[in-house]
Amino acid sequence: MTIVVVDRQNTAYALDKKLGEGGQGRVYSVKGGKLAVKLINRQSKVMGDRLSRQLTKVKTLFEIKNLPIAMPLEMLQPPHLGYVMELLTGMTPISKLMRVPKKVECLPTWYLEGGGLRRRLILLAKSAEALSQIHGKGLVYADPSPNNIFVSSDVDAHEIRFIDADNLCHESDVSPSFYTPGYGAPELVKATSGVNTLTDAYAFAVIVFQTLTTLHPLTDGDLVSDGEPELEEKALRGEIPWIYNPDDNSNFTERGFNQNITLSPRLQTLAKECFGEGLLNPQKRPGVGKWAEFLYNASDYTITCPHCESTYYANQNRCPWCDHPQPDFVRIKIYRWHPYEKYEHQKPLHIMALERDKIGILTSRIITGRLGIGAHQPNLEIEFTDNFLRVHKCNNQQFLLTSKKQDNNKLEKEITEKWQRFPVDAGRYGDWLLHFGSLNHPHRYASFSLIPSYS
Repeated sequence: MTIVVVDRQNTAYALDKKLGEGGQGRVYSVKGGKLAVKLINRQSKVMGDRLSRQLTKVKTLFEIKNLPIAMPLEMLQPPHLGYVMELLTGMTPISKLMRVPKKVECLPTWYLEGGGLRRRLILLAKSAEALSQIHGKGLVYADPSPNNIFVSSDVDAHEIRFIDADNLCHESDVSPSFYTPGYGAPELVKATSGVNTLTDAYAFAVIVFQTLTTLHPLTDGDLVSDGEPELEEKALRGEIPWIYNPDDNSNFTERGFNQNITLSPRLQTLAKECFGEGLLNPQKRPGVGKWAEFLYNASDYTITCPHCESTYYANQNRCPWCDHPQPDFVRIKIYRWHPYEKYEHQKPLHIMALERDKIGILTSRIITGRLGIGAHQPNLEIEFTDNFLRVHKCNNQQFLLTSKKQDNNKLEKEITEKWQRFPVDAGRYGDWLLHFGSLNHPHRYASFSLIPSYS
C-alpha cells in the first residue's frame, strides 16, 4: 500500500522506495520527482515544534547553500512528522558500497561492480571535504551514517549528497544526542558527551573503513562476531580492541578486504589513530579535513589493471584482485620550489600515477595543496603516450617546463594552451621539471619518472 503524505502547502507526495534509515527516522523517495521525504520516528508536539524551528534555521544558513546537502523544502502536515527535501535522481546510499549482499558469489567482482577502489576513494574524499566545510562553518552534522550520504548510482559518476539537513547543529552538551547504531563515538554511546566535530570524525572514519574493507573496525572482528551479543555493545563503547590493533590481535579477522589492499599507508595511519588511541581519547582523532586530504591523495596514486579492469595502488607490483603484472606508468612527484635553494633530496609533498594513453588533470588542489573553493578547477592536462609526455594549460596562469642541459645551462619553455611534448626520462637535456609558477617565487613543481611494467 502506497503511503501518501501532505506538506504544509497542501501538496501531496506518494512515497516510493525506502532509501535509508538513521538515528532519527526513515527516508523515502517520492514517485515521479527529484524529491525525498524524511519521516521522523518519534512523533510529538515537542518534536514537531523542534523540527520546525530547526528547518527554519537551516533554510536561512546561507553559508551551506553551495555545499552538497539536500536542502529541506517544506514540513509535513499531521499525522506525519517530517519534511520534504530535494534529492537528485539516480542516487543511492553509500551503504550499498560497503554491505555485501548475502548471495554474492565473487567478492572482488562485487567490489568492481561498485566502481572499484578508486571510485570509493573519490566518493569518500568528496564526502570528507563537504563534512570538513560544514565544520568550517561552525556546524556539526551530528549523525553521519552510510544512509545519510548518497552517491551516484552510475559507477562512472562521482556525485555525493548529504541528506537529513535537520541534523545540522552547533556542538551540544551531553543531552539530547542521537546517532545511528554502529556509528556513534564511544562517548556518545556512554552518554558522556554531546555531538561535536570529533564525534562526526569518528562516525566518518567508520564509514571510510567499512566502504574500503567491507568491515566494521570494531564489531566485525572474530572476537565480537563469534562471541556473545553483549560483546558488540562493549566494542561500541570502546572496551574491545579494534580489528587491526597492533598491540592486541584478539579481535583480528581475515574476513573482508585486508587494509593493505584497500587503505594507503597514510589512510592506515589515520585509522590507527582514530580506532587506537583516539577510540577513547577524542582529541587524538584525526579531523575530517585530514581524511579528505589523504583520501584524495590515495585516489591519485591508483592505476587500472589491464586484465580485470580493477583499480589498485601503484606501489603494488601485481594486481591484488587478479595477480596480473603491474603495467607501466609515469610517477609524478610534487615538490616545493624555493628560489636559490637546491631541490634535490626533498621529500615529495604528493605522488600521482599517470597511466599510459590517459589524460591526467592537475587541479588547483594539486597545484596549491589546498582544498576548498576552486580546488577542483583544472589547471593543466597531461598525457603519457609512447615514451613522451604531452602537456597544455587550461587557464591563464604561468607554467614553465625546465630542464638542465649537459652544460648546466637551464632550458626553459613556457606552457601554453597548445599541447607540448617532452620525453619522460632524462636524456641529453636532463630531468624535466614542470613548475606551477614563476621561478622567482615559491611554488610547487612536478618531476617525472617512468615506472616500467612488472614481470
